[in-house]
Amino acid sequence: MNYRIYVVDDDRHYARMLSYRLDKNDNYTVSVFHNGEDVLKALDDKPDLVLLDIMMPGIDGIEVLRQMLTRVPDVPVIMVSAQGVIDTAVEAMKLGAYDYITKGQDDLVKLDSIVRNVLEKVSLEREVESLRTEVTEKYQVKGMIGESAAMQEVYRKIQKATRGDLMVAVQGESGTGKELVAKAIHYASGRKRGPFVVVNCAAIPRELMESEFFGHEKGSFTGAHARKIGKFEQADGGTIFLDEIGELDMDLQAKLLRALQEGELTRVGGSELIDFDARVICATNRDIVSMIRNGKFREDLYYRLFQFPIPLPPLRDRASDVLLLSNFFFRDYISKHPDFKGKKMSTQARRAIENYSWPGNVRELKSAIERAILLSDEAEISAPDLMIADQNTISPWADRLTLAEAAETSFTRPSSVPASSASFGAQPESSSSSTPSSGNDADLSFADEDEVPLGDGDGGIVSLEELKHRAVERAYRLCDRNVDRAAVELGIGRATMYRLLKKYEIMD
Repeated sequence: MNYRIYVVDDDRHYARMLSYRLDKNDNYTVSVFHNGEDVLKALDDKPDLVLLDIMMPGIDGIEVLRQMLTRVPDVPVIMVSAQGVIDTAVEAMKLGAYDYITKGQDDLVKLDSIVRNVLEKVSLEREVESLRTEVTEKYQVKGMIGESAAMQEVYRKIQKATRGDLMVAVQGESGTGKELVAKAIHYASGRKRGPFVVVNCAAIPRELMESEFFGHEKGSFTGAHARKIGKFEQADGGTIFLDEIGELDMDLQAKLLRALQEGELTRVGGSELIDFDARVICATNRDIVSMIRNGKFREDLYYRLFQFPIPLPPLRDRASDVLLLSNFFFRDYISKHPDFKGKKMSTQARRAIENYSWPGNVRELKSAIERAILLSDEAEISAPDLMIADQNTISPWADRLTLAEAAETSFTRPSSVPASSASFGAQPESSSSSTPSSGNDADLSFADEDEVPLGDGDGGIVSLEELKHRAVERAYRLCDRNVDRAAVELGIGRATMYRLLKKYEIMD
């Protein structure tokens, strides 16, 4: 790595000596200036380090330092002082100079050490900035895929959310990209240099959630062998993203509300009040208003968290974006796996992608594209390679009862609704006789002898809870106990799938 160093001194002999000493290092490019006016004109090239004499005719070193701190505040400055002006050098450090040396042979040894330390710091900052730029470019709004009117509205809301520090609530079905929106807001906001901390509220056991949020002191409970810093403390100065906020129990909701109102927290088992400054972005795929009516979510916490709601449209409402997204996922996968170079989508496959409702949203689309690339033995990917249901063999989306909608409730479906529309992925009665089962292990439709009716075969009624149990168990078995794949096939989130597997005691 090459570093640009400016030497500024009206003493030409001393400036030449410094330049000669620094030039011995092949990684240093040294430029010499003999007055403050000239170096200020050259600041547009932004050096990595400046050695600045204090006593100079015209603009002295202190005034040059002040102007540099305004124009290039990130450039470190080492003040060079004569023996009699050390107090001035100390004053310069109070203004923002990195360090100082005095003009003397002994101080040249100190110079080597200071320069090396400063440039190591510069190197580290460059690396961090490079990574930050990479992340920013990845998660900026312009990096999100979608040109539909629905997505344009999302972009507008994201841009407005970056103007202030209001708490944001991202609402949308599983797989619509809620975390991506949260990252876009963080990395385009004034907090982008701070941490971005993610908490999946559905994946943490309830008894550990308070410790995860606020931390704990050593010995506060069994297994607390050391002090733990919670996620809110970790997010200080940045953003904390609370995914699946609807999964919090009422006790923790009350504690979270108090922490957000006061801007302070107490670790589990501790008594010290700890201030924190973190912007909160939450996300949920649940109807929080209905939860409030049912007494499962605090109304006061709702008003605190949902200051700036951003609803995300499901993929079925973004018809013009479907092919755009599929093309992006296709090119992205091929670029990472050159062995598949030369493959392309057939017209029939594109038509199938356009006609499918994508209940798993963008996540399901991405999985289908990548799976099709792997499955296809031909250069051209066909519609069957996508392994998505034919829309002519399933009931319309509005009539389908998904696990996500029924994950927390159990009720008897009205008799006016056909049994086939209440069976997850089942065929309508009108087509059951004409559309045979594919026989594919991955086909989760309840057709032929495997179809799950609403009746129990003896004239009784099978509850929706039992239907859910059977659907989850069948999906888990047919997907070879792959939780992610089973969740995609059922059109529900991964966290919901885990919760249902645990609830029905299906997973070990």
